[in-house]
Amino acid sequence: MEKKHIIFYTTPAHGHINPALPIISGLIEKGYRVTAYSTDEYKSLVESSGAVFQPYDMGDIKFDTSIGSELLLLTRLILQFTAYSSPGLIASAAKDPPALILHDTLALWGRLTADFLGIPAVSVNTIITTYGAGSRAFRMYSRNFALSTAPQLYALKDIRKNTARLKKLYGLQKTDMMNLLMNREGMNIFTFPRCMHPDGSRLGKDCFFAGNTSRLRSIKKGDLLDSDKLIYVSLGTVFNGSLPFYRELFRDLGETEYDVFVSCGKNYGRLSSLPHSSNIVLTSFADQRAVLERAKLFITAGGMNSLCEAAAAGVPMLMIPQQGEQKINAAMAERLGLGKICRGGLYEGSCDIMGSFRRNERMTDVFSTVRINELITSLEDYMKGNKL
Repeated sequence: MEKKHIIFYTTPAHGHINPALPIISGLIEKGYRVTAYSTDEYKSLVESSGAVFQPYDMGDIKFDTSIGSELLLLTRLILQFTAYSSPGLIASAAKDPPALILHDTLALWGRLTADFLGIPAVSVNTIITTYGAGSRAFRMYSRNFALSTAPQLYALKDIRKNTARLKKLYGLQKTDMMNLLMNREGMNIFTFPRCMHPDGSRLGKDCFFAGNTSRLRSIKKGDLLDSDKLIYVSLGTVFNGSLPFYRELFRDLGETEYDVFVSCGKNYGRLSSLPHSSNIVLTSFADQRAVLERAKLFITAGGMNSLCEAAAAGVPMLMIPQQGEQKINAAMAERLGLGKICRGGLYEGSCDIMGSFRRNERMTDVFSTVRINELITSLEDYMKGNKL
């Protein structure tokens, strides 16, 4: 019997794809055939999950993941890509109809394709989302993003134009900015524990918190540093080129009693040329999960996957958010006692948290738990039309 087909429309960014891979692998292990769309940069990553990779036709559009805090520019980008790509995506899905469409919460083109073809759809949320103006998450987003919108007002013309076009051609519904960025479906998967969501206790049965799914992702081995006084530093793939941060890091933690291990990705060559003392070791790629098993402290920008990995390892975090979403993540992690937001010097902040932190075994268990088997069962019930 032919395997049931499922399409997954990703948002092409490491932070969005990595926690979704175990979901894809879980579906394939259950006998489903999964086609996953992304950009060529993520081809090998997608294929490592067992999915059939399909490249997005990007045209002249570029996904700049650094604009995550610039909501109007992000909305314009999403609408531009949806308007450009939808004819091809709809035609491909109609030719090989899926039983289910999975899409990243930002992937409006996935919601549009599902609605236009009448296919059940599920949203995969790798970030904190908000579904109502009265919610706690909405208030946190408003505080962290409101002041930055004024310089982006020039994007409104394109936003209105592409919204009108999608309404006319495909009957797109729910076109306010909240719905364009956070595409809620009848079932919504969250790839982190419920306690990390500001409205976790209020979200209903349509929201399935699968736990720290990135914990199940297989990763290639990277560099390690063996030390009894190890501080691990990583700002993630988007912000690891911040020169002001690294100059401060090299100044504050250089020639101290700590061994500082810095993962800086593609910026290794540029950053390694900056003057720094011998107790600071830079690498282009670290085996983050293995490093966290031996680290005394994790200095992080506050990306959701990194926070979850550190919490699972019981490692305290000194958080230095680089954009609005990370500020929300960091505030939630601080509230849970997982670390502190840096509000002063790096050396003082590091010593303070390492001296005061007490590992919470209950939190470690929460962030080590992943409910993939339950999730697959719920997805199968959803495909059958059963209520959650």
